[in-house]
Amino acid sequence: MGVTVISKHLLIAILLFATTNANAADNPMWRSGLEWTCTFTSAIRCERSTDCASHADKGAMKLNYKENTLVDHAGRNHPIKRHYVQTVAGSPIGIEVKVELATNEVIWLSAADGDGTFSDNWTGAMVSPGGGVIVQELRPLICAPGDRR
Repeated sequence: MGVTVISKHLLIAILLFATTNANAADNPMWRSGLEWTCTFTSAIRCERSTDCASHADKGAMKLNYKENTLVDHAGRNHPIKRHYVQTVAGSPIGIEVKVELATNEVIWLSAADGDGTFSDNWTGAMVSPGGGVIVQELRPLICAPGDRR
């Protein structure tokens, strides 16, 4: 009986260790770093009285998982409300990371190279809902690990 109890505790400890490590590494972006610089060269703005239109608009943002924040192109700090990984069966994208900010802005990113063999970059978009004349703004993003601002 003593051997069985030790075996059960050992099995539970191994399963707990494996589960903890899997959850800590949920976000595949973390393999390349916790700080990311995301750049954009345009913005699509949708206004109440007109259709959506693209505008040239350059800038960079810093996504910092370690501090749980995003610093936007104007230097404003946006706390990350939550972030998680999504997978869709049969999707050519494979894995997608979704970052929700406390400001209700959302960032969707997918790996440029899913295996990370040729590129650590992630591409996607930041969607910002508006409440005035501009009802929504979308910025296409290219994100790279580290501070490349």
